[in-house]
Amino acid sequence: MINRGDKVIVAVSGGPDSICLLDILNRLSHDLEISLIVAHYNHGLRKDEDECETQLVRNIAALLGIPFEVEKASGHLKNSSSLEEKARGARYAFLEKIRNKHGAQKIAVGHNLNDQAETVLMRLLRGSGPSGLAGIPPVRDGIIIRPLIEIKRDEIMHHIKGTSLPFAMDSSNSDKRHLRNRMRLELVPMLLNYQPNLLEHLGVLSKIIRDEDSLLESMASEWIKREAAITGPENISVSLQSINKLPDPLKNRVIRNIVKQVDGNIYPMEYDHVISVSELLDNEKPQCSVDLPNGIVVKRIYDRLQITASSDNEIRKYSYAVNNPGKIFLDDIGLRIQVDEIEGCLDYPANDSTSTAYLDADKLHYPLIARNFKPGDRFVPLGMTGHKKIKNFFIDLKVPSEKRELTPILTSGDKIVWVCGYRIDERFKVTEQTKRILKVTISQR
Repeated sequence: MINRGDKVIVAVSGGPDSICLLDILNRLSHDLEISLIVAHYNHGLRKDEDECETQLVRNIAALLGIPFEVEKASGHLKNSSSLEEKARGARYAFLEKIRNKHGAQKIAVGHNLNDQAETVLMRLLRGSGPSGLAGIPPVRDGIIIRPLIEIKRDEIMHHIKGTSLPFAMDSSNSDKRHLRNRMRLELVPMLLNYQPNLLEHLGVLSKIIRDEDSLLESMASEWIKREAAITGPENISVSLQSINKLPDPLKNRVIRNIVKQVDGNIYPMEYDHVISVSELLDNEKPQCSVDLPNGIVVKRIYDRLQITASSDNEIRKYSYAVNNPGKIFLDDIGLRIQVDEIEGCLDYPANDSTSTAYLDADKLHYPLIARNFKPGDRFVPLGMTGHKKIKNFFIDLKVPSEKRELTPILTSGDKIVWVCGYRIDERFKVTEQTKRILKVTISQR
């Protein structure tokens, strides 16, 4: 947790846990060669108590000769929903600010074994998976340390009563409206009657699960680095064949981590969400999808699984007129079309390029229209004699639905001339009778 020479921010609320933590670190500071800074965050939720606790911590820091930092929360916390989570976030933001200010390496907080056991039980009741049951990590991000995490609360009280340091008791800890308080005051004492070593057992359980969870996490991260195609921070895809080879626990962890990466770790993925994504892997439909919270969309597109953050900037219906030879920009999809007329039927290459089409100009008339694919569109693919629905043409080529939206359809009158980037219509190909050629090239802007 601590290296020699470290500067450590000690989070001190004024309660017995944090006062005990401060006392122990101060006693060890010479042997560990560390320096301490006391940091106190005043939540401003209990008018009289908060001010008394701030003064208490200030006095103790002065008594021990340790620098003291304090900040009082703005009033918005009082009116906040999810008050506990917002208060926790504000407190850790303050501690990180003080760490940066002093160039400190660590932030020490006073969680103990009882806190660990209560956390594991609470998450068990909420249906958490291994990551939740891993409990409170003794060290987080190499910065947050919890030196008392294996020490029981009654041991802490025994130690602190043997010192001359005062401490405060938070009256809100007896408020049974909060689940954690009800567990601490009612459930845990009842369970201790059945198993006196409950706290120790839950502490060991959390460590076992934490170690195994860490192994799975590292395996999933390595797999994602090796196998995933990351085309942007909000667009990741993987091969179905590759992910289906994974054992279910690792497969589920990979799914969870990719969604977290796309989502920015905002929403904790629930088990039902993971299962709904897993079911896409075995779906008989070549294209299907599932919507997750926070606008995350997971799609099976033929042989790949794609995870994206949905955007309000979906492709709009577009239609661009080509009135004469020259250049036109398709701004909606970031492409441009270059049209050139060539007199005489020279020996031009076959229409086997994805970016250029050679057409019989005399069979066309302006304006040509470049537009989205529409349901019901039909054409006669080069080399065929009968009509084919463009939807079926795309399906045969396994063109993802997203790419279909980005594929311009070039028309003359009511006839499709070119499915840009794929195939021209047989009726407009260059023949020996062609007098003028229309060369159409499509490219990125």
